[in-house]
Amino acid sequence: MEPSIGSAILLDGPYAMSFVEDLKSYLLRLRHVTESPLQPEPVSLDPAWVRSMFIQLFEKWERERAASLPNRELAQMFRMWTAHDRGVRFADVLAVSLQTSFLRGGTREDVEQYVGFAMGLRLGLSPPVPSKARMFELERLADLAWARTESFSGADTWMSLPDYALEIRAVRRVMDRLVLTPIGNVFVSLSGRDAVQWLLSIEVAQSTGPLDEWRLSTETVAALLTQPVMHVPIDVWSDSEFPHAWATMRRLNAMGLLRLPEDDFIVGYELTDSGLNALQALDSSTGTPFSVLATTLSQDEALAALDSTTGKTLPEASLHSSAQAAARQARLVAHEIRNALIPAQFALNSLYESLVGSTAEAEVTRFRPRIDPGISRVFKFVTDLLKTSELATRPPESFNFVRAVLDAQVALTTSLEIQVIGPTELPPVLGYRERFVLALVNLLRNAEQASARHVEIELKLEEDGQNILVTVDDDGPGVPEEHRERIFQRGVSLRPGGTGEGLALVKEVIEFELRGKIACVERPGGGARFRMRVPLAERSGR
Repeated sequence: MEPSIGSAILLDGPYAMSFVEDLKSYLLRLRHVTESPLQPEPVSLDPAWVRSMFIQLFEKWERERAASLPNRELAQMFRMWTAHDRGVRFADVLAVSLQTSFLRGGTREDVEQYVGFAMGLRLGLSPPVPSKARMFELERLADLAWARTESFSGADTWMSLPDYALEIRAVRRVMDRLVLTPIGNVFVSLSGRDAVQWLLSIEVAQSTGPLDEWRLSTETVAALLTQPVMHVPIDVWSDSEFPHAWATMRRLNAMGLLRLPEDDFIVGYELTDSGLNALQALDSSTGTPFSVLATTLSQDEALAALDSTTGKTLPEASLHSSAQAAARQARLVAHEIRNALIPAQFALNSLYESLVGSTAEAEVTRFRPRIDPGISRVFKFVTDLLKTSELATRPPESFNFVRAVLDAQVALTTSLEIQVIGPTELPPVLGYRERFVLALVNLLRNAEQASARHVEIELKLEEDGQNILVTVDDDGPGVPEEHRERIFQRGVSLRPGGTGEGLALVKEVIEFELRGKIACVERPGGGARFRMRVPLAERSGR
């Protein structure tokens, strides 16, 4: 195993975090391509092309500039570019950077041309860059790429962003295109230290052990926390002192989590403050929302990869492992909220008592009707979350659909007038009853928050006897036609202050868990209309 010494130092100062930002830029470009199919996929260079281009440029440099240099210096320059494929790694990093700069949306020919220009600049040639602005930007990006690929031990394959993204399952290949996975989508939605923490959580969830050069392991985390600083003279260094992947250490350096020694004769590392905090979070015995979600999504992607290679689907295994992790995450979040709220509520009650008879009592009395119900609602949410999270660890069950609708009707404490129309008995459906009730309550609450006063829920059995049809009408302002699909997207709300979670949950329950369909459609006379088709238990396909 190779040590990490002074010449491996990179990404300090202006270079720190560039690996994370470059990865985000690459994934955002991929997502843009997915959402806009006419956009070209980001260009990845062929290593054979890079090696061939280097030979051509080196020969040109030899003819033009190196005639007076001794062979020893020529050989040294040649080895600097070719040892451990540094030229290929330099070209990979630069190609990604160019496509997030002035070659955004550029063709393969464009990218190859400017990578060739940059290689020529590094060799001391004068390539015909068409403008000074592009020359200055190309020099800046080339300097960054060269520093990023400086490594004592050689090829750090994780520096190739396309390869790293595939390795950690942030992307997957579908047909002939790369698309972002949920792992990649979570990453691009985060920024700063949260983005770094997510990458670390994903790496730990997928690691094959301390020698895994692509992914940080729990063993390495423990070793770094046990010994946050290690400096050993190179002449007494032994691999047994630190049996972990130094490529991973250099990646932590690239993320700004540790520093590598500047002295060429010293081997070791030193955790930064941010690195210490990040690794301590990974070492949490109870887990964190990031770590639990990382485990969930990594298991999903592993099973998806297995499905694609075997041609078989594994619904029970896939749902079971993911469901358990999702349930654990929900319980973790619920406990954290409750543990934070209980002392806050106790302190608030003490504050109320201390202000009795004071001049501030009138103000407290005025605001208390808004404070207390809000806290109570959060406690109820936490209780429901704990209860429904258990559903993820058991298989779906058949339940009485009509009775579940009536339970949702009475569960909503509101002045909203709710009328249920239809038969008192219908065949059962298959799913999680509590989740369906929660989803319907969300739909009714959505109507209430939109100022509706009356809601009508009509139930009937489809003519072919295979589905239950549900129509939910309200007399609120309705939903503009251009928003009737968007309102089911997570985070989209037409109401000021809305979270955009309620209708997303409804769609998730109806379409994923019950295997049905839901849509918002035109309602004659105004108001909103939601239509659902839910298959009966006997034909749900599970």
